[in-house]
Amino acid sequence: MARKTNRREFVQVAGLAASGLMAAAQPLAVAAPASQTRPAPRTMGARFRALMNAPDPLICPGAYDVLTARLIQVHGFTAAFVGSSAPNQELVALPDQAVVTVSEIIEYNSVIAANVDIPILADVDDFGATPLNVYRFAKQAERAGIGCAAFDDRMPLNRATAYSVPGVVSKARMIDNIHAAADARTDMVFIARCLAPTPNGSYTEMLDRATAYAEAGADAVWIGLRTAQDYIKAADMIKKPLMAVIGNANLPATAAAMKAARITVGQSASMVNIALGAVDKALTELKTTGRMTEAQKGALSKEISDEVEQVEELNTRSRKYNLPRASAPERQ
Repeated sequence: MARKTNRREFVQVAGLAASGLMAAAQPLAVAAPASQTRPAPRTMGARFRALMNAPDPLICPGAYDVLTARLIQVHGFTAAFVGSSAPNQELVALPDQAVVTVSEIIEYNSVIAANVDIPILADVDDFGATPLNVYRFAKQAERAGIGCAAFDDRMPLNRATAYSVPGVVSKARMIDNIHAAADARTDMVFIARCLAPTPNGSYTEMLDRATAYAEAGADAVWIGLRTAQDYIKAADMIKKPLMAVIGNANLPATAAAMKAARITVGQSASMVNIALGAVDKALTELKTTGRMTEAQKGALSKEISDEVEQVEELNTRSRKYNLPRASAPERQ
């Protein structure tokens, strides 16, 4: 007598039959003309990687909001850097001492990334400090459209006290964090920031850590060295692109410095202070004279302002949808 088929076996057999039918039908589904296929859009991570590996150094000026990132784009730069100082200063008006969370940093950068057409290099502090957090936040950052994330080996208390309390995580823990970031991302570039010398001031230890971070899978390494020549020597040792903050007194933006450090950035905090300095002068003039005549001489031209705010694109879209050309004075 034939054995009765129970419900589970029936479902399994039916499922196999259905999958067989789908496999058989698959050639028909993919038989679209080649002319209809489109190349997949390049992710911001892929774009940043191409820029990082191009013959010329990648200069990422510091941005602290959408407008400054747009202005960087208008001036022809191909990427922008948003330091962790930006969300601290802009969200809570406090110094960069880890007051905001990693989630807030990523969310802040996601708004900027969504409104520019150049990759954003985001400083995400320690990315959560432990491998499980790094894995989670790396995925979150890539989904947010961030092209490159830089995270460091500082201990939270060291960051919160602006280096007053020494301390970096162990080299082994940072390597685990790098492995977690590499496992989590698809195209996003990530940079391991080596903030040694620790605590004995050893640059030998810093270079040893930097080399280990590169070997662990970091796409680039962010280190702070004294001279352009030091970067040239370090590049030969580390074998990965190096990132550095240039344009300051210690490391001016010379051709040699930019060639030695493949990825160069200008600090976001400096841009904030420059902008606030201009506003401060305007407020002082307003308070003393009742006008801002002198301050307005440093304002953006209408042409640059319109380009930054994408006025023409907005007006073109308005015409398409039968709206007035300008709905506000600043768009006229």
